[in-house]
Amino acid sequence: KGHCWQIAYIMMMTKKYPIAFDIGLHDIHALQLDKSRGRFRIQSMFHQKLENELTDIKQSSPDLINALKVIKKQGGFKGNRAVIHIPAHKVFSFPIEFVLKEDETMEEAIIREVDQNLPYPLEEAVIDYPSMTRSSKKKPQKVIIVSVHRSDIEEILTVFKKAGFRTDALDFRPISSIRLHQYISKISEDPSVICYVGRKESSVQIFTNDRILAMNKFSWGLRRIMDKLNTNLGFEPTTSNALDLLAQHGIKSSISEKSSITVRSAVDNSDANIGPVVSRIITPTIEELVFEFHKILGYIRNKEGIHKINDISFYGAASMICGLDHYIQNRMNIPAKTINILDHIDIKPHLSAMVSNDITPFAAALGLAMREISWL
Repeated sequence: KGHCWQIAYIMMMTKKYPIAFDIGLHDIHALQLDKSRGRFRIQSMFHQKLENELTDIKQSSPDLINALKVIKKQGGFKGNRAVIHIPAHKVFSFPIEFVLKEDETMEEAIIREVDQNLPYPLEEAVIDYPSMTRSSKKKPQKVIIVSVHRSDIEEILTVFKKAGFRTDALDFRPISSIRLHQYISKISEDPSVICYVGRKESSVQIFTNDRILAMNKFSWGLRRIMDKLNTNLGFEPTTSNALDLLAQHGIKSSISEKSSITVRSAVDNSDANIGPVVSRIITPTIEELVFEFHKILGYIRNKEGIHKINDISFYGAASMICGLDHYIQNRMNIPAKTINILDHIDIKPHLSAMVSNDITPFAAALGLAMREISWL
Protein backbone atom coordinates (compact mmCIF):
# COMPACT_ATOMS: atom_id res chain seq x y z
CA LYS A 1 0.00 0.00 0.00
CA GLY A 2 2.83 2.39 0.87
CA HIS A 3 4.46 1.54 -2.44
CA CYS A 4 1.27 2.54 -4.33
CA TRP A 5 1.19 5.90 -2.56
CA GLN A 6 4.85 6.43 -3.54
CA ILE A 7 4.07 5.81 -7.21
CA ALA A 8 1.10 8.21 -7.09
CA TYR A 9 3.27 10.89 -5.49
CA ILE A 10 5.95 10.49 -8.17
CA MET A 11 3.31 10.79 -10.91
CA MET A 12 1.88 13.96 -9.35
CA MET A 13 5.34 15.52 -9.23
CA THR A 14 6.07 14.64 -12.89
CA LYS A 15 5.77 17.34 -15.51
CA LYS A 16 3.73 16.32 -18.52
CA TYR A 17 4.48 18.00 -21.81
CA PRO A 18 1.73 18.78 -24.32
CA ILE A 19 1.83 18.06 -28.03
CA ALA A 20 3.22 21.08 -29.85
CA PHE A 21 1.70 21.96 -33.23
CA ASP A 22 3.67 24.31 -35.49
CA ILE A 23 1.26 25.25 -38.29
CA GLY A 24 2.79 26.54 -41.51
CA LEU A 25 1.40 27.51 -44.89
CA HIS A 26 1.87 24.04 -46.36
CA ASP A 27 2.28 21.62 -43.46
CA ILE A 28 2.11 20.89 -39.75
CA HIS A 29 5.05 19.79 -37.59
CA ALA A 30 3.98 18.14 -34.34
CA LEU A 31 6.36 17.20 -31.52
CA GLN A 32 6.16 16.03 -27.90
CA LEU A 33 8.88 15.97 -25.26
CA ASP A 34 9.56 14.16 -22.06
CA LYS A 35 12.42 14.63 -19.61
CA SER A 36 15.07 12.15 -18.52
CA ARG A 37 17.61 13.04 -15.81
CA GLY A 38 16.92 16.75 -16.27
CA ARG A 39 17.48 16.66 -20.02
CA PHE A 40 14.79 17.00 -22.66
CA ARG A 41 14.14 14.05 -24.97
CA ILE A 42 11.98 13.98 -28.08
CA GLN A 43 9.31 11.40 -27.32
CA SER A 44 7.30 11.67 -30.58
CA MET A 45 7.33 13.77 -33.72
CA PHE A 46 5.28 13.81 -36.92
CA HIS A 47 5.14 15.83 -40.14
CA GLN A 48 1.90 16.14 -42.07
CA LYS A 49 1.47 18.03 -45.34
CA LEU A 50 -1.69 20.04 -45.98
CA GLU A 51 -3.70 19.42 -49.14
CA ASN A 52 -3.78 23.12 -49.99
CA GLU A 53 -1.93 26.26 -48.92
CA LEU A 54 -3.28 27.61 -45.64
CA THR A 55 -4.32 31.20 -46.32
CA ASP A 56 -7.73 31.49 -44.67
CA ILE A 57 -8.18 29.35 -41.54
CA LYS A 58 -11.97 29.07 -41.87
CA GLN A 59 -11.82 27.98 -45.51
CA SER A 60 -8.99 25.55 -44.72
CA SER A 61 -10.64 24.04 -41.64
CA PRO A 62 -11.67 20.72 -43.32
CA ASP A 63 -8.10 20.28 -44.58
CA LEU A 64 -6.71 21.13 -41.12
CA ILE A 65 -9.08 18.73 -39.35
CA ASN A 66 -8.13 15.87 -41.69
CA ALA A 67 -4.41 16.56 -41.17
CA LEU A 68 -4.83 16.69 -37.37
CA LYS A 69 -6.75 13.41 -37.35
CA VAL A 70 -3.88 11.75 -39.26
CA ILE A 71 -1.41 13.14 -36.69
CA LYS A 72 -3.58 11.91 -33.81
CA LYS A 73 -3.86 8.42 -35.30
CA GLN A 74 -0.31 7.91 -36.56
CA GLY A 75 1.89 10.25 -34.49
CA GLY A 76 2.35 8.07 -31.40
CA PHE A 77 1.63 11.00 -29.09
CA LYS A 78 0.53 10.71 -25.46
CA GLY A 79 -2.71 12.36 -24.42
CA ASN A 80 -4.62 15.04 -26.30
CA ARG A 81 -3.37 18.27 -24.71
CA ALA A 82 -2.08 20.72 -27.30
CA VAL A 83 -0.11 23.94 -27.55
CA ILE A 84 -0.35 25.67 -30.89
CA HIS A 85 1.67 28.12 -32.93
CA ILE A 86 -0.68 30.57 -34.55
CA PRO A 87 0.29 30.57 -38.27
CA ALA A 88 2.95 33.27 -38.68
CA HIS A 89 1.11 35.07 -41.50
CA LYS A 90 -1.86 35.53 -39.15
CA VAL A 91 0.22 37.27 -36.43
CA PHE A 92 0.60 41.06 -36.51
CA SER A 93 3.48 42.33 -34.38
CA PHE A 94 4.76 45.86 -33.87
CA PRO A 95 6.50 48.06 -31.25
CA ILE A 96 4.79 51.02 -29.61
CA GLU A 97 6.21 53.89 -27.58
CA PHE A 98 4.21 56.36 -25.52
CA VAL A 99 4.24 58.71 -22.54
CA LEU A 100 1.53 58.13 -19.96
CA LYS A 101 -1.07 60.87 -19.74
CA GLU A 102 -2.37 62.20 -16.45
CA ASP A 103 -4.48 59.62 -14.57
CA GLU A 104 -3.90 57.06 -17.37
CA THR A 105 -3.04 53.44 -16.60
CA MET A 106 -0.49 51.45 -18.58
CA GLU A 107 -3.26 49.26 -20.04
CA GLU A 108 -5.28 52.30 -21.17
CA ALA A 109 -2.22 53.80 -22.85
CA ILE A 110 -1.46 50.50 -24.63
CA ILE A 111 -5.03 50.30 -25.92
CA ARG A 112 -4.81 53.91 -27.11
CA GLU A 113 -1.62 53.24 -29.11
CA VAL A 114 -2.65 49.83 -30.40
CA ASP A 115 -5.92 51.22 -31.76
CA GLN A 116 -3.91 53.54 -34.02
CA ASN A 117 -1.71 50.76 -35.44
CA LEU A 118 -4.02 47.79 -35.98
CA PRO A 119 -5.10 46.85 -39.53
CA TYR A 120 -8.53 45.82 -38.17
CA PRO A 121 -10.89 47.20 -35.48
CA LEU A 122 -9.68 46.90 -31.90
CA GLU A 123 -12.79 45.00 -30.80
CA GLU A 124 -11.89 42.26 -33.33
CA ALA A 125 -8.35 41.86 -31.97
CA VAL A 126 -6.77 39.69 -29.33
CA ILE A 127 -3.60 41.43 -28.18
CA ASP A 128 -0.71 40.51 -25.93
CA TYR A 129 2.53 42.21 -25.00
CA PRO A 130 5.36 39.70 -24.45
CA SER A 131 7.84 42.46 -23.65
CA MET A 132 7.49 45.76 -21.80
CA THR A 133 10.03 48.31 -20.65
CA ARG A 134 8.71 50.39 -17.77
CA SER A 135 10.27 53.77 -17.03
CA SER A 136 9.27 56.83 -15.01
CA LYS A 137 5.83 58.24 -15.83
CA LYS A 138 7.09 61.22 -17.82
CA LYS A 139 9.48 59.16 -19.94
CA PRO A 140 8.56 57.00 -22.95
CA GLN A 141 7.28 53.50 -22.19
CA LYS A 142 8.24 50.83 -24.75
CA VAL A 143 6.08 47.79 -25.48
CA ILE A 144 6.12 45.08 -28.15
CA ILE A 145 2.60 44.18 -29.21
CA VAL A 146 1.39 40.92 -30.70
CA SER A 147 -2.08 40.85 -32.23
CA VAL A 148 -4.25 38.17 -33.84
CA HIS A 149 -7.72 38.55 -35.29
CA ARG A 150 -10.22 37.09 -32.83
CA SER A 151 -11.99 35.06 -35.52
CA ASP A 152 -8.71 33.32 -36.43
CA ILE A 153 -8.20 32.21 -32.82
CA GLU A 154 -11.78 31.01 -32.57
CA GLU A 155 -11.40 29.02 -35.80
CA ILE A 156 -8.14 27.38 -34.65
CA LEU A 157 -9.67 26.38 -31.32
CA THR A 158 -12.73 24.95 -33.08
CA VAL A 159 -10.59 22.96 -35.54
CA PHE A 160 -8.50 21.38 -32.77
CA LYS A 161 -11.58 20.56 -30.71
CA LYS A 162 -13.22 18.82 -33.68
CA ALA A 163 -10.02 16.84 -34.26
CA GLY A 164 -10.10 15.60 -30.64
CA PHE A 165 -7.46 17.82 -29.02
CA ARG A 166 -7.68 20.00 -25.92
CA THR A 167 -5.90 23.32 -26.43
CA ASP A 168 -4.00 24.58 -23.39
CA ALA A 169 -2.14 27.52 -24.94
CA LEU A 170 -1.58 29.51 -28.11
CA ASP A 171 1.89 30.86 -28.82
CA PHE A 172 3.92 32.30 -31.66
CA ARG A 173 7.29 31.43 -33.12
CA PRO A 174 9.57 34.22 -31.80
CA ILE A 175 8.73 33.36 -28.17
CA SER A 176 9.28 29.65 -28.81
CA SER A 177 12.64 30.40 -30.46
CA ILE A 178 13.77 32.30 -27.38
CA ARG A 179 12.52 29.51 -25.07
CA LEU A 180 14.56 26.93 -27.02
CA HIS A 181 17.63 29.15 -27.08
CA GLN A 182 17.51 29.79 -23.33
CA TYR A 183 17.50 26.03 -22.76
CA ILE A 184 20.42 25.40 -25.14
CA SER A 185 22.68 28.42 -24.51
CA LYS A 186 23.91 30.44 -21.59
CA ILE A 187 22.42 33.91 -21.97
CA SER A 188 24.80 36.86 -21.64
CA GLU A 189 24.00 40.16 -19.94
CA ASP A 190 24.49 41.79 -23.34
CA PRO A 191 21.71 41.32 -25.91
CA SER A 192 21.76 38.19 -28.07
CA VAL A 193 20.35 37.66 -31.55
CA ILE A 194 18.45 34.62 -32.79
CA CYS A 195 17.94 34.13 -36.50
CA TYR A 196 15.52 31.40 -37.57
CA VAL A 197 15.93 30.59 -41.27
CA GLY A 198 12.87 28.99 -42.81
CA ARG A 199 12.10 27.71 -46.30
CA LYS A 200 10.25 30.85 -47.41
CA GLU A 201 10.10 33.08 -44.33
CA SER A 202 12.67 33.87 -41.67
CA SER A 203 12.79 35.88 -38.45
CA VAL A 204 15.26 37.75 -36.26
CA GLN A 205 14.87 38.45 -32.54
CA ILE A 206 17.09 40.52 -30.27
CA PHE A 207 16.59 39.92 -26.57
CA THR A 208 18.08 39.87 -23.08
CA ASN A 209 17.09 37.73 -20.11
CA ASP A 210 14.62 40.45 -19.11
CA ARG A 211 12.87 41.38 -22.32
CA ILE A 212 12.61 41.32 -26.09
CA LEU A 213 14.26 44.36 -27.63
CA ALA A 214 13.12 43.86 -31.21
CA MET A 215 11.82 41.21 -33.56
CA ASN A 216 10.97 41.01 -37.22
CA LYS A 217 9.88 38.40 -39.73
CA PHE A 218 10.47 38.74 -43.47
CA SER A 219 10.02 36.91 -46.77
CA TRP A 220 13.46 35.38 -47.21
CA GLY A 221 14.63 31.81 -46.86
CA LEU A 222 16.32 28.70 -48.16
CA ARG A 223 13.97 28.45 -51.14
CA ARG A 224 15.14 31.80 -52.53
CA ILE A 225 18.78 30.72 -52.43
CA MET A 226 18.00 27.37 -54.05
CA ASP A 227 15.98 29.09 -56.80
CA LYS A 228 18.99 31.32 -57.55
CA LEU A 229 21.26 28.29 -57.95
CA ASN A 230 18.70 26.37 -60.02
CA THR A 231 18.29 29.31 -62.40
CA ASN A 232 21.99 30.03 -62.80
CA LEU A 233 23.17 26.43 -63.07
CA GLY A 234 20.29 25.05 -65.09
CA PHE A 235 19.15 22.56 -62.45
CA GLU A 236 15.64 21.18 -62.37
CA PRO A 237 13.89 22.38 -59.18
CA THR A 238 12.80 18.79 -58.45
CA THR A 239 16.40 17.64 -57.92
CA SER A 240 18.49 18.07 -54.77
CA ASN A 241 21.48 19.49 -56.68
CA ALA A 242 21.12 23.03 -55.32
CA LEU A 243 20.70 21.81 -51.74
CA ASP A 244 23.75 19.53 -52.10
CA LEU A 245 25.88 22.45 -53.32
CA LEU A 246 24.69 24.64 -50.43
CA ALA A 247 25.54 21.94 -47.90
CA GLN A 248 28.95 21.16 -49.42
CA HIS A 249 30.16 24.61 -50.53
CA GLY A 250 27.69 27.25 -49.34
CA ILE A 251 28.88 30.81 -48.90
CA LYS A 252 32.51 31.73 -48.34
CA SER A 253 33.62 34.72 -46.27
CA SER A 254 35.64 36.06 -49.17
CA ILE A 255 35.63 35.17 -52.87
CA SER A 256 38.77 35.31 -54.94
CA GLU A 257 38.34 37.58 -57.95
CA LYS A 258 41.25 35.96 -59.82
CA SER A 259 39.21 33.03 -61.10
CA SER A 260 37.54 33.62 -64.46
CA ILE A 261 36.12 30.09 -64.63
CA THR A 262 32.67 30.10 -66.18
CA VAL A 263 29.73 28.75 -64.24
CA ARG A 264 29.05 25.94 -66.72
CA SER A 265 32.66 24.68 -66.94
CA ALA A 266 33.01 24.70 -63.16
CA VAL A 267 29.88 22.58 -62.77
CA ASP A 268 30.86 20.22 -65.59
CA ASN A 269 34.34 19.68 -64.17
CA SER A 270 33.04 19.18 -60.62
CA ASP A 271 36.38 20.42 -59.29
CA ALA A 272 37.49 22.87 -56.62
CA ASN A 273 36.35 25.81 -58.76
CA ILE A 274 32.69 25.15 -58.00
CA GLY A 275 32.96 26.55 -54.44
CA PRO A 276 33.77 30.12 -55.51
CA VAL A 277 31.15 29.91 -58.27
CA VAL A 278 28.40 28.89 -55.82
CA SER A 279 29.45 31.71 -53.47
CA ARG A 280 29.39 34.25 -56.28
CA ILE A 281 25.89 33.19 -57.34
CA ILE A 282 24.29 33.24 -53.89
CA THR A 283 26.13 36.23 -52.35
CA PRO A 284 23.56 38.85 -53.51
CA THR A 285 20.77 36.75 -51.95
CA ILE A 286 22.71 36.31 -48.68
CA GLU A 287 23.25 40.08 -48.66
CA GLU A 288 19.47 40.48 -48.39
CA LEU A 289 19.76 38.77 -45.00
CA VAL A 290 22.66 41.05 -44.07
CA PHE A 291 20.36 43.99 -44.84
CA GLU A 292 17.74 42.60 -42.42
CA PHE A 293 20.39 42.39 -39.69
CA HIS A 294 21.45 45.99 -40.34
CA LYS A 295 17.81 47.13 -40.16
CA ILE A 296 16.99 45.54 -36.82
CA LEU A 297 20.36 46.41 -35.24
CA GLY A 298 19.99 49.99 -36.44
CA TYR A 299 16.57 50.09 -34.78
CA ILE A 300 17.82 49.07 -31.32
CA ARG A 301 20.83 51.38 -31.58
CA ASN A 302 18.49 54.26 -32.35
CA LYS A 303 15.67 53.38 -29.93
CA GLU A 304 17.57 51.70 -27.09
CA GLY A 305 21.06 53.16 -27.38
CA ILE A 306 22.45 49.60 -27.45
CA HIS A 307 25.60 49.02 -29.48
CA LYS A 308 27.15 45.86 -28.06
CA ILE A 309 25.67 42.53 -29.20
CA ASN A 310 26.96 39.36 -27.58
CA ASP A 311 26.36 36.89 -30.41
CA ILE A 312 24.15 35.68 -33.24
CA SER A 313 22.71 32.15 -33.15
CA PHE A 314 21.25 30.53 -36.26
CA TYR A 315 18.49 27.93 -36.20
CA GLY A 316 16.32 26.16 -38.75
CA ALA A 317 17.48 25.77 -42.34
CA ALA A 318 20.64 27.82 -41.65
CA SER A 319 22.42 24.50 -41.00
CA MET A 320 21.86 23.61 -44.66
CA ILE A 321 23.88 26.61 -45.87
CA CYS A 322 27.57 25.90 -45.28
CA GLY A 323 29.47 28.93 -43.97
CA LEU A 324 26.44 31.17 -43.43
CA ASP A 325 27.35 31.88 -39.80
CA HIS A 326 30.99 32.74 -40.66
CA TYR A 327 29.89 35.00 -43.50
CA ILE A 328 27.44 36.92 -41.29
CA GLN A 329 30.06 37.11 -38.51
CA ASN A 330 32.53 38.78 -40.89
CA ARG A 331 29.93 41.12 -42.36
CA MET A 332 28.42 42.19 -39.03
CA ASN A 333 31.55 41.89 -36.86
CA ILE A 334 29.55 39.91 -34.27
CA PRO A 335 30.36 36.32 -33.17
CA ALA A 336 27.95 33.94 -34.93
CA LYS A 337 27.28 30.22 -34.77
CA THR A 338 24.80 27.68 -36.11
CA ILE A 339 23.13 25.61 -33.39
CA ASN A 340 22.96 21.84 -33.82
CA ILE A 341 19.88 21.05 -31.76
CA LEU A 342 20.60 17.33 -31.40
CA ASP A 343 23.82 18.17 -29.51
CA HIS A 344 21.61 19.42 -26.68
CA ILE A 345 18.41 17.38 -26.83
CA ASP A 346 18.11 13.59 -26.84
CA ILE A 347 15.96 11.74 -29.33
CA LYS A 348 14.69 8.18 -29.47
CA PRO A 349 16.74 6.06 -31.93
CA HIS A 350 13.86 5.30 -34.32
CA LEU A 351 13.01 9.01 -34.51
CA SER A 352 16.63 9.92 -35.16
CA ALA A 353 16.63 7.59 -38.16
CA MET A 354 13.39 9.16 -39.36
CA VAL A 355 14.81 12.70 -39.51
CA SER A 356 18.29 11.57 -40.65
CA ASN A 357 19.76 13.94 -38.05
CA ASP A 358 18.04 16.86 -39.80
CA ILE A 359 15.65 18.19 -37.21
CA THR A 360 15.66 21.73 -38.56
CA PRO A 361 12.01 21.72 -39.78
CA PHE A 362 10.95 20.83 -36.21
CA ALA A 363 12.97 23.60 -34.50
CA ALA A 364 10.00 25.93 -33.98
CA ALA A 365 7.80 23.09 -32.70
CA LEU A 366 10.57 22.07 -30.31
CA GLY A 367 10.66 25.43 -28.56
CA LEU A 368 6.87 25.38 -28.34
CA ALA A 369 6.91 21.85 -26.89
CA MET A 370 8.94 23.09 -23.90
CA ARG A 371 5.86 24.72 -22.39
CA GLU A 372 5.28 22.71 -19.24
CA ILE A 373 1.86 21.52 -18.10
CA SER A 374 1.58 19.89 -14.67
CA TRP A 375 0.26 16.34 -14.43
CA LEU A 376 -3.40 16.31 -13.36
